[in-house]
Amino acid sequence: MKRVDKGIYERGPDSYQVKLTINGCSVSGTFSTLAEARAYRDSKRAAVALDPDAKRVLASRVKKADVKALTLAKALERYEKEITPRKKGAEVEKGFIRKINRHKIAKQSIYQITGEDVNSFLNSLQRDGTGPQAGKALTGETKRKYASLISSLYEVARRQWRIAVPNPVRDIFLPPPCKSRKRRLEDGEETRLIDALKASRNPAMRPLVQLAIETAMRQGELLKMRWEDIELANDHGTISLYDTKNGKDRVVPLSAKAVALIRELQRPSDGGRVFPFTKDAIRTAWDFACKRAEIAGLRFHDLRHEAVSRLFELGLDQIEVASISGHISQQSLKEYTHIGAPKLAQKINRRQAEEAEAASVEYPPKN
Repeated sequence: MKRVDKGIYERGPDSYQVKLTINGCSVSGTFSTLAEARAYRDSKRAAVALDPDAKRVLASRVKKADVKALTLAKALERYEKEITPRKKGAEVEKGFIRKINRHKIAKQSIYQITGEDVNSFLNSLQRDGTGPQAGKALTGETKRKYASLISSLYEVARRQWRIAVPNPVRDIFLPPPCKSRKRRLEDGEETRLIDALKASRNPAMRPLVQLAIETAMRQGELLKMRWEDIELANDHGTISLYDTKNGKDRVVPLSAKAVALIRELQRPSDGGRVFPFTKDAIRTAWDFACKRAEIAGLRFHDLRHEAVSRLFELGLDQIEVASISGHISQQSLKEYTHIGAPKLAQKINRRQAEEAEAASVEYPPKN
């Protein structure tokens, strides 16, 4: 082809092709006369310069090369740099991104991923690691988290990066949200679990679990706990927690049992984290301990349910328990509280006995 004018090429007798790029988008057309080709070229330039709608139309066109190059992995790489660091659960989300990148869906263009592709990915998700739960399908709640991450990526791409791409997560039915868990330690389970943890290759796993039961702290809070944030007295103490899950700092009181557990641990001369483990290491040790203890269906997070329920069973009120556990709403605190019926029955008996005793003192029998 011979160039005859800016952006116009002669392809042969009575054939002129317009080829130019406006705002990064290709514009092309073939005409029988040079005058028609020039008019088309000039109209496109004027449209982009004067009409904002025309600009959006041109900007929404995607080159084939762009479609092929912008894979889900590439988009996630940008998302991890720009969006993930702003989130409270940044480290957890980075783990989700790594898992997505190991799946074949990561190699697909974000323009070509369909709802069926997302469904296939979610249905293939399995537990990693080497513990007894490795290879088992993830829960519906966890699948929802992966779907939420992918959906968030597409919304950021569309609204913030100005990439005209539909969100495939909108085209699928997500697994239903899990009901509030009511799992607590049953008769004999705590003893069997602690005995199994004593055999763990990580000797600090036992005090970690016992502190979770004693303090109602989240696993992430226990892992972030530093020696310099702990103050101990003879039979009590405190732990100062900063930047917790709900964004608030709080001070957790330590009972005599909690203080004894902390004093069992070896404190490095330079301080640092009390439990310098990874979440994966804890999960593997936990799974093996539950298997040895023959305990089914118990998660580490259930220890928080157990701890909060025990605080209420000790007679603490909602404000006192919330100040320890860090719950900011009474509804969420209620969902974490599952007082056993036998304990309630015993409490009723004690209250009735106290009332009966008070009545006999106030109104002594007549002679």
